[in-house]
Amino acid sequence: MRRTLLIAKRDYLQIVRTKAYVVGLILLPLLFGGGFLLIPLANRGNARDLRIAVLDRTGVSAGAVIQEAEEWNRRAKANTAFGSQGAPRFSFEEVKPEADHEAQLLALSNRVRSGEFFLVLDIPPDALRSSGEPARYYTNSGGLVDQQSFWLPGAVNDGLRQVRLKQLGIDEALVPGVLGAVAVVSTDLVSRDAATGNIVQGHKKSPIQTGAVPFFLVFLLYIIAIFGSAPNLGAVSQDKMQRVYEMLLSSASSFELMMGKVLAAVGASLTSSTVYIIGGLLALAGMAMFGVAPLHLIPWFLVYVVADVLMLAALGVALGSACATPQDAQQFVFLLIVPLVIPMFLLAPVMQQPNGRLAVAMSFIPPFTPVVMLMRQALPGGVPWWQPWLSLVGVAAWAFAMIWVAARIFRIGILSQGKTPQFAELAQWVMRD
Repeated sequence: MRRTLLIAKRDYLQIVRTKAYVVGLILLPLLFGGGFLLIPLANRGNARDLRIAVLDRTGVSAGAVIQEAEEWNRRAKANTAFGSQGAPRFSFEEVKPEADHEAQLLALSNRVRSGEFFLVLDIPPDALRSSGEPARYYTNSGGLVDQQSFWLPGAVNDGLRQVRLKQLGIDEALVPGVLGAVAVVSTDLVSRDAATGNIVQGHKKSPIQTGAVPFFLVFLLYIIAIFGSAPNLGAVSQDKMQRVYEMLLSSASSFELMMGKVLAAVGASLTSSTVYIIGGLLALAGMAMFGVAPLHLIPWFLVYVVADVLMLAALGVALGSACATPQDAQQFVFLLIVPLVIPMFLLAPVMQQPNGRLAVAMSFIPPFTPVVMLMRQALPGGVPWWQPWLSLVGVAAWAFAMIWVAARIFRIGILSQGKTPQFAELAQWVMRD
């Protein structure tokens, strides 16, 4: 144990004193935090008046549609996460229909291309019958999410309903009451206070707590696990190529050398985690948002960091020892990334149904447990108290199994020379006495 700790201390100091580690430690939060800062800044830069042309071929609907669109736009600006300054300001202009409809649409589309208009809304002549040709809007804006689809269809339909009611002779004073919307609020589940036994009403959900905080924790775990374990592949193969281990094996066993490398990676990852957690808490306190900090999850986050880095670093050390050069080691990088990438692709369904069958099953598959269980614990509903502890047993067993496999590969791979072994040969090394 003493030799293992000495090796771990030496490798740990070697890692944290490198310029790459220090620069990465500082650069990552700047890039990540700066990315979130750029969102409101970019939106603020786009917060100029965006003109929308309304081509009303019913002849009577433009005014009501524009009125409702302005109201929808006002509510959207009031509810945006970055405040009204970050939301675009829309202005509406009615355009009279011309005889050649297609030519007019082409001319309006060209005005969109030139930046004069942001969007052209085309209301068909039979729109008041709520059947037939759909209303279309033409724009050159792109993205995975069509922002206009969140408010424009509702505004158009509300405006057309007002016109229909008016044509039916219904008093206009009654229209707001008929069309008035009831606020629908997403709320946490009702629970029972363990201390008093009282039923506690759920609170209104915050997008930050239900989306940003869980995603940030999982992303941070992902980054720390990757940067903490992946360098072992190249570092071990580099030391092997320079015959450093042939000298070290005279004073320590292969298992002690491997465990020293692994513990150094775990220590460096915990150092990074501590810096990021303290920095994040200070940032939240400075923004008067300390209440959203998931303080109860910090111990679990550190446990999952240790587990993830322990498993991946051990595997990285073993695979690196089997490679002749750092370049050969790159072919095994995907083995370290797969256990982290697969659950990242499943985060969306896990967030939608944190207690669904898929989420619960993935929580108890050890390579995926840290990412999936941390995500589920970070969501407002939480998980049953026994699930993290039971999953931790599986993670511990898997980690020890990985260390055992890694040690079996390392003991032979560190002295092997020549070409990089295939997976079948690695399996034979594990089973060899």
